[in-house]
Amino acid sequence: MVNISQLRKIKPSELEEAADGWHKVSSAAGDAKHRVDNEIVGRLQRDLTGKAPTAALDRLRRLSRNFHYTQVETGLIRTALNGLASELRAAQRKLNDAIADAETEKFTVKPDGTVHWVSQQVKMPFSPEQITSADRPKVLLNSDPQREKAQACADRIAAALEEATEADSRYSRTLDRLKADNDLNVTSADWADAQGDMSALRKTAGTYLQRDDIPKGKSPVENARWWKGLSADEKSDYASLFPASIGALDGIPSEVRDEANRAIFSEKRAEYKIRLGVIPPEPWPKWVSTDGPYASQVCSDEWQEWNRKYRFEELDAADKGMDAIQKRLDATGADDLPEAYLLGFSPAGNGRAIIANGNPDTADHTAVYVPGTSSNLSGVDGDIRRMTNLWRTAEPMAGGQSVSTVTWLGYDAPQKLGYATQSHYADDGAPAFNGFIDGLKASHESGTGGHLTAIGHSYGTTLIGSAARQGELNADDVVFGGSPGVQVGKALDLDVPQGHVWNEEADGDPVPDIGKWGHGGSQWRVGGGAFIIPSDDLFGANQMSTDTTGHSDYWKYGRRPTESLQNQAAVILGQYEEVKRAR
Repeated sequence: MVNISQLRKIKPSELEEAADGWHKVSSAAGDAKHRVDNEIVGRLQRDLTGKAPTAALDRLRRLSRNFHYTQVETGLIRTALNGLASELRAAQRKLNDAIADAETEKFTVKPDGTVHWVSQQVKMPFSPEQITSADRPKVLLNSDPQREKAQACADRIAAALEEATEADSRYSRTLDRLKADNDLNVTSADWADAQGDMSALRKTAGTYLQRDDIPKGKSPVENARWWKGLSADEKSDYASLFPASIGALDGIPSEVRDEANRAIFSEKRAEYKIRLGVIPPEPWPKWVSTDGPYASQVCSDEWQEWNRKYRFEELDAADKGMDAIQKRLDATGADDLPEAYLLGFSPAGNGRAIIANGNPDTADHTAVYVPGTSSNLSGVDGDIRRMTNLWRTAEPMAGGQSVSTVTWLGYDAPQKLGYATQSHYADDGAPAFNGFIDGLKASHESGTGGHLTAIGHSYGTTLIGSAARQGELNADDVVFGGSPGVQVGKALDLDVPQGHVWNEEADGDPVPDIGKWGHGGSQWRVGGGAFIIPSDDLFGANQMSTDTTGHSDYWKYGRRPTESLQNQAAVILGQYEEVKRAR
């Protein structure tokens, strides 16, 4: 039990100084990780090949994981110390206020917390000195007003001591958890332990920082204002304690979101690999033949029960997607790729992944790509590659200006072709897309938002159209590829300046002709019509030439970029005169 003397002597500032020390360790670890990933590893991948560089890369990536784990865990220690200091300061203030009020009343507070006073109503031969404490029985019939005041002071003193004791106990248990194995290898078990540490600290620090204080349902501009209003310590502690909430907050700096999302990503990836590792071997055979005139191969009942029990397909799909994200995070420098930024992530459901090539907050030109039907975390590798291909095409054309290309898997796309005729997937996802675009404009360091292009493929174009129809699409250009329709009947309805909607339809792409019956827009005027899509002249988009075929090759990159890619690159760079028009 914390006593009066201890609580009065405590110096919360010393705990905060210790927290500052841990903050320096965490920041140094983060800086070291950044240097290893983006300077040393990036340069090795760019300049050297062979067995020796490959071996060095493996060791450097292990070193990077060590720095990252150190950054996360020491960040939690810093937050715990700041939280303890905050709660002890509050308890100390309550104690000092109670003692000051007692002294004003001419009461005496003893070291054990009892309150003494000389009663004006007690006459000799009885002793006029009275005493009370928080654990004394309350006097129901009391004609002495001094007793009532003394009792209130005693109760306040006891409450302050109890708060300090409870906080000391809570934080002691949590800080005792924050230990690491004494080795050089950060394993999945270590990251799972870090996830547990974070959860434990959230419960411990509930009165210091609360998730509910983080803006929810606010505009990116309001989110940015909240973030800028925090102290440096508060920013660091919110990011350490609630990385998923901070990582998803549109409008705050991309570097902050990336750091927060990488912590969640490392912990979730470790969790899923551990869960997959303990699943018993799958039943064999998986496939069995059915009898009858229409014989086919189906999953056996045993395999289906095993899958339901252990959720293998769900875990395996998310694990593959996380491996793809890690592959891109590790690829900085390879093929001259810039640093990657993880601006959104969740393995839940179909999954979420927002990955930028280059920092969109500092880029002169940013392109945000929305994938279409069947896109999910499991298949995000292909969507990431489409944007790395676009970056590789645009960067040499940029004339020294900086470029960022972003894969935005931030919605639940229809997972089967049969569902792609339904509009609710686009309608449900459009507000999140608008929020992300507005967030990039708000967090851009230029103050003007930079030049931003929204790119959609297939059903992703429908989502972009829905975003414009439902709200305000805050883009400067829009590029569509293989669009089945965008819910509006003319380019001017897409919120960008006239002449800044661009469309590609490759030979042999069946989606525009089929999809128009579900997502085509209308023009209710003389000479108008219905089921209008961006490929129609009536829509008013700039038709770009393509040298690819089919529905899926608009971002194909062989020995050299395709004309389809080069046209998109010209648009996102604002080099409209370089765009080759469809004949």
